[in-house]
Amino acid sequence: MAGTSKNYSVSQIVQGPGDLWAIPVTAAPTDSAVRLVLASDGSPDATTHPGSVHLGAIASAVTTSVKPKIANIQTDQFEAPIDSYLAELDAKIEADLAQVESQKLQRMLGVGTYTTGTNANPSSGTTYEQVTWGGTFTVPKTCLAVISASRQNAQQYVVSVLYIGVSMSGFALALGRAKAASYKAQFQGLSDPTRTLGQNIGVVYQTLVNASGGTPTAKAFDAAQIYQGPVDFWVVSPAPTDAVQQVTLDAATLTPSSTVHANSVHLGMTAGALTFSVAPKIGLIKADQFDGPVDAYVESLEASFEVELLQSSMTNLATALGVGNYTLSAGNYAQCTFGGTNQPPTICLAAIAPRRTVTTDVVVGCLYRVNAADGISWTAQRNKTSTYKVKFTGQSDVTRTAGRQIGIFHENGLV
Repeated sequence: MAGTSKNYSVSQIVQGPGDLWAIPVTAAPTDSAVRLVLASDGSPDATTHPGSVHLGAIASAVTTSVKPKIANIQTDQFEAPIDSYLAELDAKIEADLAQVESQKLQRMLGVGTYTTGTNANPSSGTTYEQVTWGGTFTVPKTCLAVISASRQNAQQYVVSVLYIGVSMSGFALALGRAKAASYKAQFQGLSDPTRTLGQNIGVVYQTLVNASGGTPTAKAFDAAQIYQGPVDFWVVSPAPTDAVQQVTLDAATLTPSSTVHANSVHLGMTAGALTFSVAPKIGLIKADQFDGPVDAYVESLEASFEVELLQSSMTNLATALGVGNYTLSAGNYAQCTFGGTNQPPTICLAAIAPRRTVTTDVVVGCLYRVNAADGISWTAQRNKTSTYKVKFTGQSDVTRTAGRQIGIFHENGLV
């Protein structure tokens, strides 16, 4: 009796890097042509899919997951389920992205506002990019695609597409000397009710012929956008205004301008990286007629700074405590008293850092109004320096224009 052939096929083992692309929903694959049209280099064809944007270098991996939630039908007459049905389908694309740049961060944040231009900060004619956030309700939608060249043939590709996706992750940047910054992106696939059942959300496929012709879309690899290096942590006072959202910097020192922000205070050395995070909580609207969510909305947004500080001055401790009162008797003592304060003060904080590649250019993350969240814990011991971890959470400033009520990330020089 003849046996059944085993399906050993080395060529079907997928290995290799992928590129992540954002494609306007209006330029996404159609219901009748569900796959991307690829140019000869494997990028989305610029004629068929105009406006496609490459999201830069991947720090580790990009993953597409499609997970059905299967519900069993159980009856009292039988010990095992007698049938099952699909309750919902969860489709995501996740990546660890490497390039820290305002427009890319805006795409991760989703609810941010991106602008660019030229101003006098920190010197005349400085180009800048910035993304602000706070007060935006609409969740933008985009088509997402992962394109990876086949290990066996570099002109054939494994591709996954979410026809309509929304960013769920925001960004969290660990800015420090020890390692290059990266941030995790997560995109949720939505059901498109206008598409044919069975292909509402997306597609995964492999091309079997070499890509040829077409109009390539440029990739956005830029090593200068990979950030690594220490940051300085500042109380910025007065805070940037609604009209001028950026922290104004001194051109020589790249520190807050003593003219514009006269009462600014440097918070000293840090024990490690500073984490700057802006994370929206996105709610998903589900309809019983579809297995995937059909829309999304903003529930809330949390922005924060987290860092471990080394210098335990009384001014620093009072800032970190938030509800303390700092007083100084020249030559005698400095102190931070606490207890009995009902209204915690709000301050403006900024992380300011020169770029690794061009030290005259800077990146700045700023939260206009924050509260100290974790208090202080000071330890005295012989074998280790005292440090204290602090977290400051952003508040909405209702006096500011919608779209820029909470904070800003801005950078100069590399536009």
